[in-house]
Amino acid sequence: MTYKVAGQRITAPDAGGHGLDMSNGQDWLVEDCLIDLSAYPLGQLDEAVGVVWGSSAVFRRCVIRGAGKLVLCGSGDTDKLNIERGKTVIFEDCILEGFGRRGPEAQSGMRVMLRGCLIRSWGAPDRFDVRAFAGWAHHGGRIEAESCVFVQPRFWRGLKVMARDWLAHVGQAWNDEGLRGLLRPANWLPGVCRGLVATAGGRVQTRHCYATPWWIRLEERRGDMSRKDAAEMVRRLEAMRQDMERRL
Repeated sequence: MTYKVAGQRITAPDAGGHGLDMSNGQDWLVEDCLIDLSAYPLGQLDEAVGVVWGSSAVFRRCVIRGAGKLVLCGSGDTDKLNIERGKTVIFEDCILEGFGRRGPEAQSGMRVMLRGCLIRSWGAPDRFDVRAFAGWAHHGGRIEAESCVFVQPRFWRGLKVMARDWLAHVGQAWNDEGLRGLLRPANWLPGVCRGLVATAGGRVQTRHCYATPWWIRLEERRGDMSRKDAAEMVRRLEAMRQDMERRL
């Protein structure tokens, strides 16, 4: 059975703190939706979108923003690994913006594909909880980005946020991989630089993508999008967002 969600504006979390909770083990199709949890304090939120416990999903022409934890694919629960492994989540022509982390995060053997998407403004100070990153694959998760644009408005987010973020990433590297994790230079990067990275058994790949500023890290890059093409794609997605905000 495929659950369909179309043309909805979701601005409040459910009882579990989610914008969309996809944990019923079914297939989902989400089109032309705006999920914006910016008005709620982080203490009342979990993920804006959670695709877990055997569910899969396709998102088309959606805007997802305003959560500390934006998109989680795979729960990380050991007793759910058998039903999560191999499940797929696809984002096409979507905007993921204004969040703290998980834009998206893939684990538990799940595969995420980003096609023609704009990912921007992660680690936003008002949405920061423990650390910042955009795309992160680990523990069997995989993220593939094709023809996507990654944008950060600035590097510095204040001493308190930057210090907490950096210490949390170093601690995560130790927890996941021990000394081996600490010896990997990329694990010392602050979260604002982490556009698409893999650690601890995850895999990522970028094809024909663009990142600005230059210090955004995209791992396993294969061909870059031109600045002109990136600007055109951002204009197209911005027009989609503006039209969606008028209609919904």
